[in-house]
Amino acid sequence: ANYRFHVDGLKNLPQSGGVLLLGNHISWIDWLVLQAASPRAIKFVMYRPIYNKWYLTWFFRIFKVIPIGGGASRESIETIREYLARGEVVALFPEGHISYNGQINEFQKGFEHVLKDLENVTTVPFYLRGLWGSSFSRADSFYKNLTKRQGKREILVAFGKPIHGFIDATAMKQKVLELSFSVWEKVMSKRKPLMHHWLNSAKSNLFKEAVVDAQGTKLNNLKFIAAVLMFVKILKAALGNEKNVGVLLPSSSIGAIINMALMVMGKVPVNLNYTLSPEVMEKALKKANISQVITSEKFLDKLNAKGFDFSQVVADKALFMEKLGKSITKANKVRSFLTAFLAPQWWIKLRYFAEVSLEDNATILFSSGSEGDPKGIELSHKNLLTNIKQIGELLNFHKDDVILNSLPIFHSFGLTVTTLLPLCEGIKMVSVADPTDGATVGKMCARHRVSILFGTSTFFRLYVRNKKFHPLMLQNVRMVIAGAEKLKADVKEAFKLKFGLEIYEGYGATETAPVASVNMPNLLDPETLQEFTFNQAGSVGMPLPGTIIKIVDLESLQELPVGEDGLILIGGGQVMKGYLNAPEKTAEVIVEIDGVRYYKTGDKGHIDHNGFITIVDRYSRFAKVGGEMISLGSVEEKLSQVFDEENQFVAVAVSDDKKGESIVLLIKSALSLDEINERIKGLNVPPIMLPSQIFLVDEIPMLGSGKVDFKGAKNLAMSLVK
Repeated sequence: ANYRFHVDGLKNLPQSGGVLLLGNHISWIDWLVLQAASPRAIKFVMYRPIYNKWYLTWFFRIFKVIPIGGGASRESIETIREYLARGEVVALFPEGHISYNGQINEFQKGFEHVLKDLENVTTVPFYLRGLWGSSFSRADSFYKNLTKRQGKREILVAFGKPIHGFIDATAMKQKVLELSFSVWEKVMSKRKPLMHHWLNSAKSNLFKEAVVDAQGTKLNNLKFIAAVLMFVKILKAALGNEKNVGVLLPSSSIGAIINMALMVMGKVPVNLNYTLSPEVMEKALKKANISQVITSEKFLDKLNAKGFDFSQVVADKALFMEKLGKSITKANKVRSFLTAFLAPQWWIKLRYFAEVSLEDNATILFSSGSEGDPKGIELSHKNLLTNIKQIGELLNFHKDDVILNSLPIFHSFGLTVTTLLPLCEGIKMVSVADPTDGATVGKMCARHRVSILFGTSTFFRLYVRNKKFHPLMLQNVRMVIAGAEKLKADVKEAFKLKFGLEIYEGYGATETAPVASVNMPNLLDPETLQEFTFNQAGSVGMPLPGTIIKIVDLESLQELPVGEDGLILIGGGQVMKGYLNAPEKTAEVIVEIDGVRYYKTGDKGHIDHNGFITIVDRYSRFAKVGGEMISLGSVEEKLSQVFDEENQFVAVAVSDDKKGESIVLLIKSALSLDEINERIKGLNVPPIMLPSQIFLVDEIPMLGSGKVDFKGAKNLAMSLVK
């Protein structure tokens, strides 16, 4: 009895009359699960190649399953219509195939023919969750074991509100996605905070390598648990009752250990952005009420050499790793090691784990502030855990998967996806402190057979250009995912040429812990040779499982028709609690629609018929030139046709008395201004999209996450224009 079964929204299923059930398809036994959930008998429509399997046909005949061809043949459509007119319940899986990655694929339009002009038929959306990763699904066998370890399988069947009259495939898919959100909420609300998942996973495989880093540290799960317990003991004395604790460390095994130890203690690690100015960091420390910062002398020296001097800021607050390390006695080491090895989970939890609820803050991240003062973003255990589970479903982990952890941990992508996800899901991670150091990244990828690579467009460009980064260093990689900024087309192209790997683009925000949508590799069904599309060039993919993305009018927040550009809203368990001590700022970006909290992203974009999301630009990155809204991002894209990557540039809007605003280009280049102007003139674009002034600069202002600092660039441009 490894399955626990829940049905949700049964009252939405009409007790009589024709009902068409439409929803997602996750496993070979979905029909069994649906029938078990429904008090009324269901007639199933099954894809013919599955129906025709000799060992199943007799079974399906007993259940009066209706076979349907690839293109929904006329006779089967008629059969379904007859059943519905007779007042029966018919279930259909509009995806037409069983999921390959837990994501809801495009809905086929077949059922639209069934619904046309049928009187009094009700459509009810359903969403199944819990069977992805079971032996009845197409998940990888290792991922199946991973989910098996997490105790009983919770199977949830949810029925949505009944719909009367006709509904098209795109709208229907959106209904099922909205249902998926409420199901995820229900499942996640029963989970324990992050550190419990980490311990379960680490204890189940003590000798598996957990973390290796470029400094030469190698820890298996046993040593990692021991290290966490050791630091919990030392930090208890050092920290006292502090709730929020600053952490100023690179992506490394020690960065991971300290973050986990603080969470175990029920404290909130605040990983500080060491690429900000000392003044901004000072503000962040004040805002989060932080009086102690865990850091390392060696690391501060390294930062200092790069021109970031924080010794003043953390002077009276610093707890140095070097000192803490020295205070660990031999006896303490041995005790922690034995505890990690011999003590059962419940005992470790009883002795070391603080009482923490899912809704409590797991971390506070300070946004890089590409637009204004640093905002503290409060992410709860539920936010981070939901995002980890959503991404885990899509990545469908294999036995030998290894994740590269090179993104800074003060960046939500680096903290959630490349640090906490591997720890909670039991995947080995390889840490490199500096993502711009291509040679080290390449070496570590080769040495430890990295298979999943996360990064940003900026960092991937560096890897392409680095002569020491040999293409074969990535020979074990099966997936490369870019986030945090727009993936430049030329980077995607060059990366494919050099490494033979496709970069898949994703999208999110620190406020959504961070991932909201992602492209995944396309798949071919070996039997029917049908291709299933999970990525679309230029898009940022489809929403993660349990995530709703809506496109609405900027002012009224009314949902817009498919394909129309508007404000992107993200709803899901990963949407932040709010901004630290700034309720009015939180109220500006969080909106509740039908009981779902959405984050207003400030990005402009659209969703197409297949559910792919395309981003046009940030609303703040439009210039109003003579009444026309011009996207600065598209100006930059046009310019990249005539400037190769030796030339870095950014377009900004500055106010202009005559035209309202004008476009100014800042460029770092070896070319002369005349040469630059020549090239721009050769572009075939409307003159309104060309910059009215160009300035050569020594450096383009950048943020630590590898993105252009638009606020800094605008200030620089304004000082030059005057």
